[in-house]
Amino acid sequence: MWVAVANCVHGFPQSECLICQTLGSSSTKSTATKTKVASPPEGLSALPNGRASRPLATREPGPATANGRGGRGPSPLLAILVAIVVGGLLVWAFAGIVSVAFHIAEFVALALVAGWVGYKLGHARGRRGH
Repeated sequence: MWVAVANCVHGFPQSECLICQTLGSSSTKSTATKTKVASPPEGLSALPNGRASRPLATREPGPATANGRGGRGPSPLLAILVAIVVGGLLVWAFAGIVSVAFHIAEFVALALVAGWVGYKLGHARGRRGH
């Protein structure tokens, strides 16, 4: 049977073109052409389990984002890479803080030892002088 169907620029009937539905460009160049529409043979309108057949792509399109990836988030690889970089920076900062703490403790210990040695030298010298 021949039916006059308005086709979109992608060659599909206007009401079935998922590209036009997703992009919202139903008003693009549509041309009325004669397309032979095949109807299923008798007895094949339902699947063996009794359900009616349906098109494969029946999901409603989600909102498009600026990057054109739809509603998907960043890739798992990017998340792992960011976690490694942030973890490395935290370990580096912690190691720096521990290193500074050890240097401060070293200076305090050195000052205590130098003070004790100076006290002993001064105390011993002071006894001999009197």
